[in-house]
Amino acid sequence: MEIFGLWYFAIIALFFLGYFLHRHHTITTEIPFSPLFGNLKIGSNYLSNYDLPHLPPPNGEVDDINHFSGPNFDPTILSPSVKHFYEQTSSYSLNFRVFWHFPFRTGAFVASYLTSYIEQLNLPGKNGELHEMKSEFVTIPPSLDPRNGTRAWIRTNPSNETIFVAFYATHKRESTTYVNIAAPLPFSNLSTVLNIKNFESGLELNTLPSTSDGGIYLVTPIGPISLPLSQRFQVLPSTSFPSSNLPPETIIATHEMWVFGLKFLTISYIANKT
Repeated sequence: MEIFGLWYFAIIALFFLGYFLHRHHTITTEIPFSPLFGNLKIGSNYLSNYDLPHLPPPNGEVDDINHFSGPNFDPTILSPSVKHFYEQTSSYSLNFRVFWHFPFRTGAFVASYLTSYIEQLNLPGKNGELHEMKSEFVTIPPSLDPRNGTRAWIRTNPSNETIFVAFYATHKRESTTYVNIAAPLPFSNLSTVLNIKNFESGLELNTLPSTSDGGIYLVTPIGPISLPLSQRFQVLPSTSFPSSNLPPETIIATHEMWVFGLKFLTISYIANKT
């Protein structure tokens, strides 16, 4: 009960921080947020709490990258290897390195103990080490999460410790289709809405501009809270880096995060086709 109370104290504190300090647009009730919340622990067996029908698992993060065709994204000029990665993600092995930026390093090291306990958002606290992750995809029926095309992407390390559990979906407003991701947290979820656009021969996913639906939200029983966070993914084929000497089908991605405009985290990924 004490932990429950502390969690909601943190939610209230984040609400007022977001309200008074963050310049993000007013939250619209038209964004379809996931209804899936967690308990004190999340973990790779999160879905065992639900009676799921036996459905074929999806092959990737999306079924068809052409689904995102719009004013800022032309899938016809996308590298075939990047297209294949998004549609066949399960056929890739993923390695990553994290870099916590000053002055957030000490806090990240301490927070890693908490994320390890709840088995969610479980990134290492030390910089620069190479880590491996395994992926599992699960089809989520509309009765559990009514967002469009929802699938779970569960990531674990070789010791089967949970790194990340998230539910990937999409939603469309006018001519723009957004990536809509929800990561269950204790009694809430962390939702990220991303714009997609062409970036060189690959693509970029970004929570900006703030005039769009893009953003990072804490979704609670009392409603969604817009957080003073932003993030960007840049995903490119290895052929964009000739000196890397990697196979042409390998994917290189960079994930950056900011809080109040200060960069606090960079994650570098290499995805190798298996």
